[in-house]
Amino acid sequence: MALNKQGKPYKQTAILNLDSSLRSLPPVLRRRRLREITHGDFQCAVDDFRRSGLSSSRTRSIINAARSLYRWARDRELAFDDPARSVRLPAPDSVERDRVATPGEFARLLSCLKPTEALPFALAAYGTARAQEIRILEWSQVDLERRQMVLAEEARARKSRAAHRDVPLVRPLLARLRAEWNATGRPLERRVCPPVRRCRSGMLALGQMQKRVRRTWLRLELEPIGLQDSRHTAATWLDHAGVSPKVASVMMGHQVPRGGYKAAPITLRRYTHVLPGELERARDQLDAFLEKREGEEGLPEACNEIPTTFPRTFPLTI
Repeated sequence: MALNKQGKPYKQTAILNLDSSLRSLPPVLRRRRLREITHGDFQCAVDDFRRSGLSSSRTRSIINAARSLYRWARDRELAFDDPARSVRLPAPDSVERDRVATPGEFARLLSCLKPTEALPFALAAYGTARAQEIRILEWSQVDLERRQMVLAEEARARKSRAAHRDVPLVRPLLARLRAEWNATGRPLERRVCPPVRRCRSGMLALGQMQKRVRRTWLRLELEPIGLQDSRHTAATWLDHAGVSPKVASVMMGHQVPRGGYKAAPITLRRYTHVLPGELERARDQLDAFLEKREGEEGLPEACNEIPTTFPRTFPLTI
C-alpha cells in the first residue's frame, strides 16, 4: 500500500488528485519507464505547461504528483533517482484571493443561477462546507426539521478531525435545501449535489461547474466568486454577526492551533468550550444579520420565489 509523507494511507480524494495530475503529463513521458525519464524531460514539460497557459498551481500539482510517484518507486528499487526533484517551478501566480461578498450581493449572484448550480455555493457560504464536503454530502446527513446537517461524516471528506461537525442551517440555506429535496422526490440516501453526468468518482465535478457559473456571472457583468471564497465569506459573516471566534471555528471545521493566540493559549485550548445551545444561538445571530443586510441592500425578485418560512406540520421522512 502506498503511504504519504506522514506514513498514512492516501485518502481517496488524494488518490484521485494524484491520478488526475499524472494523466496531465505529456503522453510521451507517460509511455516511458520511470528510469528512462530525465530531469530535462520534466523541465521541458514544465516549460510547455507555462507556454500553454497552465496555472502555476496546477503545474506544481503535476510535478509534485510525479515526485510522489518516484518516492514510491525508489523505496521499491524501481527507480534510483528522482528527476522531478530539482525541477525549477514557476512562481505562484499573483492573483487576488479571498474574494468576499456581502449578504445582498451573494443573494443576487445565486439568483442568476439554476438551483442545482446555486446550491453548492449556498452550502459553502451559508453552511461553511468545503468542496469535498459538498461532493460527499447525502440527504441522510441533512435534518430539515431540526435545521442542521452533518459535514464530513465520511473519513474521505475530512481535512482534519475538526472537519466532522454539526452545522446549523440558516434560513437561506434551509430554503434551498428544502426546495431541492422536494424537487428530487424527497430522497433518503441520494447525494445532495449529485454529478451532472456519469463519472468515475460518482461525485459532482465542482471544477467544471464553477467554470460554467463563472461564465454566466461574467456575461451578466457580475463579479464571480469561487467555492473557497464562499467559505471566506462564511467566516466573515460569522464575525460580523457577532458569533464568538471559538464557536465560529467549530462551525468552520478548523483545527484549533496550539499557539499564536492574543490571549493565553491555555485559555482557549483547554478552558474555553462551546456551551450547549451556542451553535443554535450562532444560527439565530447569523439569520438576523443576513435578514437585516439583505433588506438594506435590496433582495432580488428571483430570490423571493424561495420560501423562507414553512408550516410547523411539514412532513419529514428523513
